[in-house]
Amino acid sequence: GDSNWGARALGLVVTLAGIFIAGSLIGLIANAVDQRIEQLRKGRSAVLESDHSLILGWSDRVPAVVRELVVANESRKRAAVVVLADVDKTLMEDTLRDQIEDLRTTRLVCRSGNPSSPADLALVNLKAARSVVVIGGNDAAVVKTLLAVRAGAAADTAAEADPGLRPTLPPLIAEIGDYSTTRSVRALFGDAVVIVNSDAVVAELTAQACRQRGLSQVFRELLDFDGDELYFAPFDALTDRTYAEAQLAFEKSSVMGVMGTDGTIELNPEPHRVLRAGDQLLGIASDDSEFTFTGLVDTPEVPSPHNEIVEEQARRMVLVGWSKLGPRVVAELDEFLGPETTLEIVLDPEVVNVDRVTASVKVHNVNVEITTHEGGPEDVALHAARRAFHEVIVLGRRDGVSAEEADANTLLTLLAFTQVATAQNLGPVRIVAELLEQRHAPLAQATGADDFIVSDELTSLMIAQLSERHELDRVFSDL
Repeated sequence: GDSNWGARALGLVVTLAGIFIAGSLIGLIANAVDQRIEQLRKGRSAVLESDHSLILGWSDRVPAVVRELVVANESRKRAAVVVLADVDKTLMEDTLRDQIEDLRTTRLVCRSGNPSSPADLALVNLKAARSVVVIGGNDAAVVKTLLAVRAGAAADTAAEADPGLRPTLPPLIAEIGDYSTTRSVRALFGDAVVIVNSDAVVAELTAQACRQRGLSQVFRELLDFDGDELYFAPFDALTDRTYAEAQLAFEKSSVMGVMGTDGTIELNPEPHRVLRAGDQLLGIASDDSEFTFTGLVDTPEVPSPHNEIVEEQARRMVLVGWSKLGPRVVAELDEFLGPETTLEIVLDPEVVNVDRVTASVKVHNVNVEITTHEGGPEDVALHAARRAFHEVIVLGRRDGVSAEEADANTLLTLLAFTQVATAQNLGPVRIVAELLEQRHAPLAQATGADDFIVSDELTSLMIAQLSERHELDRVFSDL
């Protein structure tokens, strides 16, 4: 029909209009796709995963916690870890993938949002989470996040059933530093929340490591998901049997305690303790499949041990450096050491307030001497070596310097004490040090330290363990 110029002009207009409309349509589609990709990049879409481990908040401990959860999820085919924090989604993903080489069977999902906002919590499918870990830069952020979680659970309960019902919360694990805040949270949440106090964990383990060489390695082995782990399991075949019989009924694992039907934990109970229906045994095994009952065996006659009374020898310990962990470390040492022990605390008056430290140290058994000395690590070591010593504790400095500077000073102090002990023939000296960052641990080994306690590592491992089995909190507290 284009035999005349009018039809040809109309055809040209229609063609140009078609090109314009088609181009506009393509542009609209491309723009919509770009907007959707940008929205996904911002991490504001809803999470579809269920039965996932949910981490609320962001800190340097998150990559270590995720790394342990990845190892724990190896036996699960469709495991997921969801992280919600007020940090850019791309930054979180890049940080986690840089520090975790292989995610194995775990799917990693990051979302940007405020963990203390109920609206943002709605994005991460809180109700379907298998456990919730709350990590924050300060206690205030953690408390607000816990309250938001409780509010979200209460809203779900009210929407589904009777508003008067108690909110249903998934297992909650929170890291809180202040003791008074810890008491308030426990009073509010009860057993629904397991609280990890990193300072208490590090202080107690530092003191315990002075008592037994290699103890920090034992705790590290129990806390990580590589190698042997702690498991709970019921065994009906052992009902009405004694704990002594149960200990001999496992060839591939070691039984170390019992959890009663009321949730109480008994580590190393009396041999004649009778196991009741519903009791669960606590055992150490390489895998849950290895924690199996292999049959009862005859209990052999065990001769009564001949206990010799060993008199405690006079000993001298040196504690170098000070931080907020100091009073807790001294209190732990005072629990199992007697008056034959002298603890000398060496302080730099330019770094710490000596009067404040003196007021914070309260002991009942050990003898405490507080001395001051200015100078570098080698001067402090020579000052301490004016009298023979048997143990040295080096606490990392936490105030006024970065973790890099604090660990560098700790490593130099370790090396100085090792050299002084060798040069002055002080005999076997046990050295325990606190490091702030895990990557400095190989350097601590090179200095000759017997045990080194890494603050971030221990707390991260414990949080990961409790997120999988929160009942282990009672076990770790007892240990």
